[in-house]
Amino acid sequence: MEDQGGCTDAVAIPNDRLTQRLHAKGLSHARFATAVGVDIKTVRRWLADTSYKVREHNAHRAAKVLDCTPDDLWPSQYPPATASALAMAPGGPFSATLYASRTQLPITGWQQHFAGATTGIDILVLAATFLFDTLDGFLDTLLDAAARGVTVRFLVGDPDTATMILRGEEEGIGEAVIARCRTSVELLAPHAGTPGLDIRTHDTTLYTSIFRVDDAMIVNFHIYGSPGRNNPVLVLSRHHEPRLWATLENAFTQVWDDATPLTEKG
Repeated sequence: MEDQGGCTDAVAIPNDRLTQRLHAKGLSHARFATAVGVDIKTVRRWLADTSYKVREHNAHRAAKVLDCTPDDLWPSQYPPATASALAMAPGGPFSATLYASRTQLPITGWQQHFAGATTGIDILVLAATFLFDTLDGFLDTLLDAAARGVTVRFLVGDPDTATMILRGEEEGIGEAVIARCRTSVELLAPHAGTPGLDIRTHDTTLYTSIFRVDDAMIVNFHIYGSPGRNNPVLVLSRHHEPRLWATLENAFTQVWDDATPLTEKG
C-alpha cells in the first residue's frame, strides 16, 4: 500500500530538498523508487508535495539511499531528534571520560588503571615508551599481575618493518618511531618467557592504542600527522557501551592473531 496523502485542499509545495538530493546522487525517479522499495507514483507524490504523508519506514529507507536523515527530506514530518531524546535512545550518547590529549590523563590515573588488574591486561601500542618512562615500576606491575594469575598480552610495533618507517614519516619525526619501538622491544624481551606474560610484535597501521584492564579501557586515538601524546584519550568501561567495547576488543584480537611472538625474535 502506498503512503497516504494529506489534506487535499492544501496548496501543494514541491519538495525541493528531495529533488536536490536526487540530482546530487544522479538518481532517476525510477531508480530511486526501486532502491527504496516503493512505486514510482509514490516518489512523484513525494516530490510534488512536502505535506504528502510519508510512512516512517519509507522515510528512513529513502534517507539511507540518499545518505541523509528523514528530517533532511521532510523536516515538518520528521523534525531533528532533541538532545534529551538522543540521550534516552538505545545506542545514543554514553557516559565516559574524554581527554583532549594523552598528556592530560594524570599519571596516577595510568598507575591505578594497571595496578588493580584481576583477570586480564591487553595492551596494543606502537611503542608507548611513556609507560616505561613515567609509570614507576610499570614492568614490575605487569610481572606481578602475571604472577598472580592475570593474563597479560602485550602488542608492540615491530621496529624492523616498513610500517614503522612510514609512521615516523607521517608524524614528521623521522626514525624516532623506530627507535621507540626498538626500546620497548628491548625492555620487554628479557621477560618474553614469563608465564602469563605473552608478548608479540606487529606491523599494523594503528588507528587506536588500546590499554584494557579487566572491564576498563583507555583508548588513545591516532590522528594523521600527529603524535600519540597530542591525540584524544577515551576512558570507558565495558558497561558504558558494549558495542563500542566489542569493536575495540575485536580490533585487538585481529592484530593479536597476525602478530609474531617475541620469543621467536628475541
